[in-house]
Amino acid sequence: MGPVCIRKHRLNTVGKPLISPGFTLLEIIVVMLIIGLASGLAGIMISRGGGNREMKIFTKEVSSVLRYARNRAVAEKKIYCFVINKEEHTYWVFSEDTDYRNVKTVLTKPIPEEIQMSLNDDNEDSPHVEFLPRGSSSGGKIEIMNEKGKVVSLRINRITGKVDVEEDQ
Repeated sequence: MGPVCIRKHRLNTVGKPLISPGFTLLEIIVVMLIIGLASGLAGIMISRGGGNREMKIFTKEVSSVLRYARNRAVAEKKIYCFVINKEEHTYWVFSEDTDYRNVKTVLTKPIPEEIQMSLNDDNEDSPHVEFLPRGSSSGGKIEIMNEKGKVVSLRINRITGKVDVEEDQ
């Protein structure tokens, strides 16, 4: 046998051939490092898109609150008002009797810091939308914008009081 055959058929101390059917510890560690780096990069890429996800969730929440206010106004025969408080970075809903004597706060919620919300670009201290007992409203367009500049609009129909969500391009 020549030198090639000796290398192929190395023997252990007992005289049996050495066969390596598995992976070495070094190979397993290298593969685990590659998997760890890939999953870490995937996590970073997913978290970068998180701002849009939070904006979608917030937009759905606000549109639900607007629909709730309209439905309660019709059911209770009261005026419901949706107000954006820019100073406190909150929005809230209150109800009042049609004679404007009894005012009751229904809910107050914060606006996330990375999101701006405005109604028809009003410069008022307290922009608001009223929902009337017959289902109509004062109407308007609420714009929700994130820090990346993406804008989503909520249009409130003046006649029907219905809320439509539109993503601006």
